[in-house]
Amino acid sequence: MKNSVPYPGFILNNTISILAFLNDDGLPGAMGSMTIPLRRIGKLFVATAKVDDETGNFIFDTGSANLVLNKTYFRKYMTVDGAAAGGVTGSTGDIGHVQVKRLKIADMVFDNQMADVTNLGHIENRRGVKILGLFGFGLLKNLEVVIDINNNVMHLYKLDHTGKRIQQSKPAKYDVIQKIEEINNIYIVKARVGDKILNFCLDTGAESNVLNAFSPKKVLKTVSIQRRSGLVGVGSGRSEVLYGTMNNFTLGDQSINGMQTIITSLEKMSEAYGVDIDGMLGFDFFSQGEICINLVNNEMKIRFARKEAP
Repeated sequence: MKNSVPYPGFILNNTISILAFLNDDGLPGAMGSMTIPLRRIGKLFVATAKVDDETGNFIFDTGSANLVLNKTYFRKYMTVDGAAAGGVTGSTGDIGHVQVKRLKIADMVFDNQMADVTNLGHIENRRGVKILGLFGFGLLKNLEVVIDINNNVMHLYKLDHTGKRIQQSKPAKYDVIQKIEEINNIYIVKARVGDKILNFCLDTGAESNVLNAFSPKKVLKTVSIQRRSGLVGVGSGRSEVLYGTMNNFTLGDQSINGMQTIITSLEKMSEAYGVDIDGMLGFDFFSQGEICINLVNNEMKIRFARKEAP
């Protein structure tokens, strides 16, 4: 069993592969596309899902490699293996591993899947809503995922072995086309900040972009600092962070300026991913427009939202 990469704050161990869109031979099934409504809770996006007999909110979190359950509601399932969690705010406690008989998200059904259990009470307390868990790209392998958080939807398209959509549609024009790298169900994109090329992970569960506090000084100086505050992470961990505006950020040949970001240590995150992480692209990045991620070709495309003239 190999280690996989977590929601910011812990290391998980059991990888999930999608069954809902695949035949027994591993080829795409008859369903060509699907749309999943997303609801906004602050800067988080949730979908309704059912785990066994429990129905509720699941955060769509591409920074989480596995299905993650909130131990408040799945305590009776829980077995702890003694593996300690660690992330941007320090230790988050032990992680439990359970088997879920059935998970249903929209028309996707996953039987006998492994999941990880941890405390998500900090999210519930801050947002005042019941959160059953998190799901990310680990459930969406072999698909093209179009994330349109401005319209509160996620579109899923099944692909052939070359990465082309089975269900043909009118080609969309995108402003940026960029290769991404997959590491244990976490996706990394290279972007330029100032004159440095940095590794950013794509994380819809991050309510702000994040820049590593140990980045070169020339990189950190591109951020206009606004305030200093505490960051609450998974579990009870806290750390001090700086809040500011990211400047001189370039993806492909497109500059994206004015995104909110925090500056904090990503050392533990880098250890968990097994690769140096210079930053995370969260809500402020995904709100730039329509983000299309091809999980076969490992390619990301962006169509920026067009602002109406005053």
